[in-house]
Amino acid sequence: MKNKILSEMAQKIMPYQWAKNVGPEVLRFDTNTLPNHPPCVNKFLKELINNCPINEYGDPSYVNLKKLISKYEKTPEETITITNSGDEALDIIGKAFLNDGDNFLIQPPTYEIFKSQCEINRGNAVEVPLLKKTFKPDVKNVIKVLKSTPIKITFVCNPNNPTGTITELEDIELILKNSSGIVLVDEAYREFYGVTCVPLLAKYDNLVILRSFSKFGAMAGARIGYLLANKKLSQVFDAIRFPLGVSYFSCKLAEKFLELDQNWIKEQTKMIKNERERLSQLLKKLGFFVYPSQANFILVNFGKKASEICEKLKENNILVRDRSNKKYLEGCVRITIRNQKQNNILINSLKKIL
Repeated sequence: MKNKILSEMAQKIMPYQWAKNVGPEVLRFDTNTLPNHPPCVNKFLKELINNCPINEYGDPSYVNLKKLISKYEKTPEETITITNSGDEALDIIGKAFLNDGDNFLIQPPTYEIFKSQCEINRGNAVEVPLLKKTFKPDVKNVIKVLKSTPIKITFVCNPNNPTGTITELEDIELILKNSSGIVLVDEAYREFYGVTCVPLLAKYDNLVILRSFSKFGAMAGARIGYLLANKKLSQVFDAIRFPLGVSYFSCKLAEKFLELDQNWIKEQTKMIKNERERLSQLLKKLGFFVYPSQANFILVNFGKKASEICEKLKENNILVRDRSNKKYLEGCVRITIRNQKQNNILINSLKKIL
């Protein structure tokens, strides 16, 4: 296709480099997913045999799912917008707030879709990098930029992907108070941290929270998420989203999950936290520097041989997320926390490689 047909944005944008597509025999430490699907999936599939209205549209208002999310999040139904994944939610945010050339603020290294989705919506990125040695947020500099530059959207990934570091609630409040635009707090990994901004929704009209069933719900394949915001913003988001963007199956599975698997969420979260600490200590004993994490993954500095180690792990059917060639992340590899058996396989493989 001739370039003159494409928009300037389409000519510049690069496809997101997703994790490799591999067979079921490979252990995936690269996608930040949970090691098991929730128990409700089996019950859900059995019920589909007897009741599967695939020939009809689902409910475009997602009333039942909103009721269940409202109970889980302890926030009114009118604050909830259901989306086809957290990534669609980011597209909605870009469409809702960005005109050509409007600024949005990101804190790299962070979730790459923040930048790409806003650039697709004609936004201009302003970067305030995380502090170099700790990957903690440079809040003072963020506030300085917010006071000196018109920023439409400020992104806070909490816990942050790929570092696992967090922004304290008091710092998020400082950012909210000093922002003339909205502050988008991505809480995809919240359950592994245990702290949320949801109570702040009633206090700040410029707060938007992004949530996804992919992580705490172990439903990455279902592609379903939601936004939390004040009533007026939620109405705008509902007007922008596709009316039937979430499939009947994904919606019903999410409902079943919230109805049946509350205890499972707690059990999985506890297991991940325990394994996060254990795996971190084992990696430290092997001589690696491990950054403190509050997510279901850890960032590990493998040094100059990071890519070489990743390739050798791949030869052993183990995939980790090699970030060592990325700006700010030189030598670093992101490792998903899995169950004890799988984590032991990773450690034993590393011992053989080293």
